[in-house]
Amino acid sequence: PLINDMVDSWECGVKFSKTACYPTGRLTRSAIALAVCNLPATRHLAAFTGTGSHFYCSTCNCYHKTTYGRVDFESWELWDKDRLREYAKQWRDAATTSECERLFKDHGVRYSELWCLPYWDPPRQLVIDPMHCILEGLVQHHTHNLLG
Repeated sequence: PLINDMVDSWECGVKFSKTACYPTGRLTRSAIALAVCNLPATRHLAAFTGTGSHFYCSTCNCYHKTTYGRVDFESWELWDKDRLREYAKQWRDAATTSECERLFKDHGVRYSELWCLPYWDPPRQLVIDPMHCILEGLVQHHTHNLLG
């Protein structure tokens, strides 16, 4: 129900009859802008593979453990949220458990209720390990450069 409420708030808005600044009321819209978690919780929340998987990055589509340590970031491609959404829906709609397992192994994502949110974009909305990211300036980079 929380996700359904968030969808309604995003699409239809919520009317407040009166606020301190708007005595005649105000229509607002709400969204989940960022999900701030440690790495294992982020992977679980987004229904991605675990941290030991070949799909080790939740932001770009770097694949396979043999590519750890790549520094050619100019050639990294950001995950396409529409493609991730399609993979998640395929997993959700799979007819058998073995088909689910095959899809998960091939694409590294399961279905999460967060995919009900029309704006959900895990590569842009997931912030990992805030305790260390804040100290290293990565949260600021994520919010200013990736979210715009």
